[in-house]
Amino acid sequence: MHLHWLLASVKGIPVLMYHRVMHGVSDGLTITPRALKEQWQYLKSNGYNSLSLSDFLHCTKTGKYPEKSVLITFDDGYVNNLLYVYPLLIELNWQATFFIIADNVDGTAKKNLLPLTAMMDVSQLRALDPNVVQLAMHGYNHENFSELSFDEIKNVVQKSILAFENSGLQYHKTIAYPYGSRPHDKQQFKDLKKWMREIGITAAFRIGNQVCRIPATDIYELKRIDIKGTDTLKEFKIKLRKGKLKPF
Repeated sequence: MHLHWLLASVKGIPVLMYHRVMHGVSDGLTITPRALKEQWQYLKSNGYNSLSLSDFLHCTKTGKYPEKSVLITFDDGYVNNLLYVYPLLIELNWQATFFIIADNVDGTAKKNLLPLTAMMDVSQLRALDPNVVQLAMHGYNHENFSELSFDEIKNVVQKSILAFENSGLQYHKTIAYPYGSRPHDKQQFKDLKKWMREIGITAAFRIGNQVCRIPATDIYELKRIDIKGTDTLKEFKIKLRKGKLKPF
């Protein structure tokens, strides 16, 4: 029994977080193309529309946003996103943001040819129309920021920026924290936010499993909702409004 009715509603924009898409696989990180299309057709038929990352970030500052908006995000940069997500975005005339692990951009990542986990390389990322898919950062090698020193985090971010700058790809200096993890030490996290602001990082996303408040209370802790491949359509509808299924 879901106790979602105990959860408070939040005025803002749902930021949906996905990872992999594959036929015949439904798990915490993987949704089938059929289930993904079912979710998005529900959104479309109920008047929702997707935002570009640029438009979403503008909303976080102004506090104004189109009713029934969502930001669709995919983490890591899997080839199956190119195969299954990209055509569906074009079909619906929607936009999404792909948070890309940077060692796949500069070509230093270990090659992986498995359909479920293979990552897009820079040539495949160039094939994505930036009017359909906006690219942003997701660590250099998917590092856990809660396990790194301040200097190590800075090095990861700087290497990620360098990889994107050298690639010639259009990208946003925006981060989705790998694993959703930030420094545990409050002062270190405060220092990190100050440094990110100084070098022009426009925003950063955690998980949080809540609708993202608009205007944003903290541009470096924007919340996303984890959409799992095991979610039913009913559960998806609850997450869309409440962020999560259970209050405890």
